[in-house]
Amino acid sequence: MVSSTESPSYAGQYAVDANGNTRWSSAYADNQWIIVDLGATYSISSVRLAWEAAYARQYQIQVSTNNSTWTTVYENYNATGGTVTINFNPVSARYVKMYGIQRATQWGFSLWEFEVYPSNGNGGGNGVNLAYNRPVMVSSTESSSHAGQYAVDANGNTRWSSAYADNQWIIVDLGSNYTISTVRLAWEAAYARQYQIQVSTNNSTWTTVYENYNATGGTVTINFTPVTARYVKMYGIQRATQYGFSLWEFEVYASGSGGSGGSMSVLQYLNSISGKQTVVGIHNREPNSQPALQTNRVYNITGRYPALWSGDFLFSQDDVNNRWTMIYEAKRQWDNGAIVQLMLHVTNPKMGEVGPWEGGVVSRLTDAEWNSLITDGGTLNTAWKRRLDTYATYLQYLKDNGVTVLFRPFHEMNQSQFWWGGRPGPNGTAALYRLTRDYLVNVKGLTNLIWVWNMQDLDLNWSAYNPGNNYWDIFSVDIYNPDGFTMTKYNTALSVAGNKLIAIGECATLPTPQQLQQQPRWVFVMSWAELTFSYNTNAQIQALYNASNVITRDELPRLY
Repeated sequence: MVSSTESPSYAGQYAVDANGNTRWSSAYADNQWIIVDLGATYSISSVRLAWEAAYARQYQIQVSTNNSTWTTVYENYNATGGTVTINFNPVSARYVKMYGIQRATQWGFSLWEFEVYPSNGNGGGNGVNLAYNRPVMVSSTESSSHAGQYAVDANGNTRWSSAYADNQWIIVDLGSNYTISTVRLAWEAAYARQYQIQVSTNNSTWTTVYENYNATGGTVTINFTPVTARYVKMYGIQRATQYGFSLWEFEVYASGSGGSGGSMSVLQYLNSISGKQTVVGIHNREPNSQPALQTNRVYNITGRYPALWSGDFLFSQDDVNNRWTMIYEAKRQWDNGAIVQLMLHVTNPKMGEVGPWEGGVVSRLTDAEWNSLITDGGTLNTAWKRRLDTYATYLQYLKDNGVTVLFRPFHEMNQSQFWWGGRPGPNGTAALYRLTRDYLVNVKGLTNLIWVWNMQDLDLNWSAYNPGNNYWDIFSVDIYNPDGFTMTKYNTALSVAGNKLIAIGECATLPTPQQLQQQPRWVFVMSWAELTFSYNTNAQIQALYNASNVITRDELPRLY
């Protein structure tokens, strides 16, 4: 059912025909809608919209059991079109409506596809598109306007197209091994008559998990027995047209990741939202006896909990005595659906764990002491590993209880006031980072840590502190300088991180939703404890937490 159509060629049925070459288009007016009748009442939790160029600037997703009383489950008042997957808390519905409030163009509202997924579904619901913005390799391209990267950009208006020949392929590198069971292909008119889906862990030895020798194009979801893979290939054997092989989108989904009834890893989830939405969080610094103090202050202002809870091992006697209180809070936050981060504001290894700020955390090691720290068997090296044994006890408890931790040691490595910082080069702070990771992962077996490498915006010489790209998962920047969230910092972070995730590790002044729209690859933003409330008004905090491109705790899927 639709409010209107531009013409019979763009009827509403064309938005639900799984054909990426047909579409619904409304009359050239605001306040238009399309309703899909599922035929019966289902528990649903996800809608996928593939917008044509005539997209909605403002729209809502509404649901109903009777086509009369409607509930809004999602709304966006600054949409940017493209192909979007919208997740919401599971709800019972038979009718699902896209209500277009305001057009983004002079034309109507136009959808290539309008898809609805059940709460326990697969292949595009709450499932993580592991291929999103991942590196791509192709056998050929028709032109630079149709490069391989356009098949994984979640933009239904861009595509990869091969040379006009058979036996062409596209490979997406997921970045690490995942257990996958679903591939979704959105074919352009130049589709494959015959093709295979192949997988590999090494980009050398390939296994065919699906093949079709009489394909008909359109948008297809391919399910297969779960398999471990890092590389996924669409191998086009024979073309259906005189042109090449052309894909609007090439998506890959983890096994069991569909719907809220499934789950996904923290890193998978963050990769899935990169470039689209930003997780918002706050650090809970002192005291460890009240480890959710700042988190609760945010809730009291916004009515929403931060999606990221951050804690700290700290150094005062009271905070050290209450470390277990902080760790138990980390588990409680995880159980309540938050992402967990831990930091190390700790004393230098010449002294005990309890110590002062000045002379303890803020202190310097001599060059000789530094060499002792980073040299295996050195006096300070041994002392630091004994310290890591202590931290590992807490981290092991979290591992045993299924808690994944964003671990951000040695933050602001270019900040020379901290005992660990201000030492560029391979034998500087980077060496301490490497030995810490090697010890906690390889010796202590802490496989529940996602490693965050962090710098401050004091300067942009960040690469000089890189521990090595294999040693970290997320690159974060603390933004405190008065110039704020500049495009220069953002672009430099992208350049340093390459294909990996970037985040705002700390800030006092919050970015606006508009700034995050301009810099969409910041995968999380964490404000610094009490500074959040002295540098931002309640209205500014509320604006960020209520923004459609920002994720709060209630909007997170179930993670593992």
